[in-house]
Amino acid sequence: MVPTRRLLVLVIVAALPFAAAAIIPGLQNLGWAADLVLVALLVADLSLTPRPRALTAEIRVDRIASLGAPETVRVELRNEGGAHGPSRARLAVPETWIGAEHPVRFDLPARGTVDILFAPSPKKRGRYTLGPVHVRYPSLFGLFLRNAVCGAPQEVKVYPAVGSIKQYQLLVRRLRLREMGFRPHRLRGQGMEFARLRDFQPDDDPRLIDWKATARRGRLISREFQVERCQNIMLLIDAGRMLTEEVDGLTKIEYALHGALLLARVAAEYDDRVGAMVFSDQVERTCLPKKGRAAVPALAESLFDVEPRLCESDYDAAFQRLQTVSRKRALVVLFTNVVDQESSALVTAYLAGAARRHVVLLVAVGDRETRAIADSMPVHEEDAYLKAAACRLLASRAETLKALRRRGVQVIDATSGQVPMALVNHYLDLKARQAI
Repeated sequence: MVPTRRLLVLVIVAALPFAAAAIIPGLQNLGWAADLVLVALLVADLSLTPRPRALTAEIRVDRIASLGAPETVRVELRNEGGAHGPSRARLAVPETWIGAEHPVRFDLPARGTVDILFAPSPKKRGRYTLGPVHVRYPSLFGLFLRNAVCGAPQEVKVYPAVGSIKQYQLLVRRLRLREMGFRPHRLRGQGMEFARLRDFQPDDDPRLIDWKATARRGRLISREFQVERCQNIMLLIDAGRMLTEEVDGLTKIEYALHGALLLARVAAEYDDRVGAMVFSDQVERTCLPKKGRAAVPALAESLFDVEPRLCESDYDAAFQRLQTVSRKRALVVLFTNVVDQESSALVTAYLAGAARRHVVLLVAVGDRETRAIADSMPVHEEDAYLKAAACRLLASRAETLKALRRRGVQVIDATSGQVPMALVNHYLDLKARQAI
């Protein structure tokens, strides 16, 4: 219990006769009477005010939340007691959530139910617990405040930007990706996957004639092919130190995971099989390639709590595991960052080796701050040094990416926020050119 200002005023008023008794004898009797009235008032207030156990709460929240998006938490608070008045409630949330710092004010009904809404936002992926609810309500006469803790905590999984990925998926279904900045693509060529046999047409290529079927049927029969579907895509996510840098309050791995799940959504619409591997100084988890829309939730479940670590990544272990889980030709997408030729020499060698068997795509997650410094006009001497360092870093990075392209590795060099859009555009271009 917490005493209120009203109780402190009454205590002071009840003590005044004792202070004045030194001047006016006999006032102490009035003081004792005032104390008895105050004690009786406190006893009545305490007995008529509902106990904390009279308050019960039910916390209702979606089990899946999206990074950075406000999550609506509805608390149904029921009071079995008779007192009511202006109260405050606070929802217990993890430190990485924001938006629940200030308590919500409401009127506590007598023997009734009230709905309280909270809208905290997660700023980090992972598995979290929301609740319980801390309620502070006044006594019947307003002499003190009581605290109650109620409501069973609820577990919530925070996924990387699930809401925006669903928006992209809706646009894919409506064939309106161009509205989000994606370029439209037209599938060209006949493909290499056999579709069916049909009668030969005058404009068919004679090389498509199936002579065995022609001999059986006594007329010219052609083979018809279609663009290949059900191709393999392996997403390799470097969870080492290269993606630990923060950009706009988020580590670079957040943008990599967003791009990976978005690509998985789009690839599912093309019936491609998508798998993933997360590695740092060891291979942390592997999600085997799966086909269909059910593969995307499985991939999200596998990646939602991935966190980067300040360690050197073991590319040897990662690419050895890749040979085990992806024996067929596949599109291998590596999410990492490159700084200079010296530090990126190892990843360059492994990517170039994998390019002999697979279609290899390096997604170099950059940041616009370095580019902004390189393009800025220095004002002070310190600015000039920063500009020179940024220009040197970008030049070394460009040389590294150029060397990778010469060795058959395709490269996406984009700032963090541009990664998802650039990745899907590149994937659609590969599908259009039948390059996978």
